[in-house]
Amino acid sequence: MQIVRLMRPKSNQKTGAVDVPIKVVLFVLFLALLWGGISVSIKVGLQQFAPFALAGLRYSIGLFVIALWATSQGESLKPKAGELLRLLLFGLLFTGQTSCLNWGTNLTHAGRSVVFVNTHPFFVAIVSHFIVPGDRLGRWKTVGLIVAFSGILIVFRDNIIGDTSGHLAGDLLTLLSGFQLGLLITLTNRLVQSIHPYRLLTSQMAVGIPCFFILSAIFEGKVGYGFSNPALFAVLYQGAVVAGFCLVAWTLVLKYYPPSRVAVLFFTTPLWGIALSYLLLKEPLTPGLGIGTPLVVLGIYLVNRFPASEKKAGK
Repeated sequence: MQIVRLMRPKSNQKTGAVDVPIKVVLFVLFLALLWGGISVSIKVGLQQFAPFALAGLRYSIGLFVIALWATSQGESLKPKAGELLRLLLFGLLFTGQTSCLNWGTNLTHAGRSVVFVNTHPFFVAIVSHFIVPGDRLGRWKTVGLIVAFSGILIVFRDNIIGDTSGHLAGDLLTLLSGFQLGLLITLTNRLVQSIHPYRLLTSQMAVGIPCFFILSAIFEGKVGYGFSNPALFAVLYQGAVVAGFCLVAWTLVLKYYPPSRVAVLFFTTPLWGIALSYLLLKEPLTPGLGIGTPLVVLGIYLVNRFPASEKKAGK
């Protein structure tokens, strides 16, 4: 499998640290670009589908794609002995993260939601410091995370300083979603060492999909579903490309590389979303984009520039 060969790491001979080669950095940035497109596709999809219904449809397609992919490679999706409880708890965390994001976004501005959910690299770095061997939260990594997130704050400045009345619940829910996403990413790195990526992904979706449709039936009813060709294409993109290909590829990345050093690359996701919204939906570019984007790039550079020296120094 080409993706697996691309992902395999090489250790730094001097320090023993796992280097993140440029080909992997570029591949993760490509995944971030595809994930950035989901903001556009969600806007289109929500014209016909309500949030929980859209999530259920998205992951139903993703489950089908991953199951088909696994079957073609002869990989069993049946949980092995000792995996069931871990997969169930992981699936519930996945369901909670998506639900908090959808529910919270519905209660606040989309721009504010983007900022709060993109706090997840901070939580990845903090949790990884304690549970991922060798992925320490050193000085330069902390500085890089702060610089990169500062760029996001500048890009979305107008959304943040606007009218905040009545948005506290939505802001807190999307912040909780960011924390849960950080925890999911770090736990994926740990679980995928002993559980095949296909089983890990299909199990979390098998838990989440019924929950999404039940929530849709309770809160959205029949108004949760409509039809149009653009909305159908948007759902297919979210399901096949993002929930299918991107999740498999991202899980394989997390199998081999320190979570905090690759997760920071996803600070670019909202920037890709803005660019695609401009190109496809003709939405205006914000003045802060020119200042915020270089800060995001600088922050990513700092996080990945000094990991070997920090490990060697025991920081």
